[in-house]
Amino acid sequence: MFALAYASYSTIDSTELDLEGLARHASAKNATLGLTGYLCYDHGVFFQYLEGDRQVVLDLMDVIEKDIRHDIVNKVELGEYDERIFPDWSMRYLNRSDLRRVDLENVLEHSLFHMDPKLYGQENIVALIKALVANISARQNHLKAV
Repeated sequence: MFALAYASYSTIDSTELDLEGLARHASAKNATLGLTGYLCYDHGVFFQYLEGDRQVVLDLMDVIEKDIRHDIVNKVELGEYDERIFPDWSMRYLNRSDLRRVDLENVLEHSLFHMDPKLYGQENIVALIKALVANISARQNHLKAV
């Protein structure tokens, strides 16, 4: 199971974004592609975690990079996992209050927007993102109750 995360700035005004609709569309598409993960959006910033077949994830990332709604800041390949971390989330939308519930407000954004691989090392950034994803995964039950 291959995983990838990216951060991007939205090029569209937040009042014009239908995030719930976007999440529903992504969820349906990802279910057909065999992908799982989640999408966060807050104050003009997207963060998305994807997992699935390596080539399918990379192909979808190519599509996302060409999407005019995004200005990709950073993408990080997280490597291979033995099993899915989010098997029940074909694409779960997490908002700021969801992230507060799992004590991760601003951490994901900071890790991809401000951590320069030259300064921190790519391996350290990957380890941090994997730890954050594991933290969200461990608290999935808190988020399902929303």
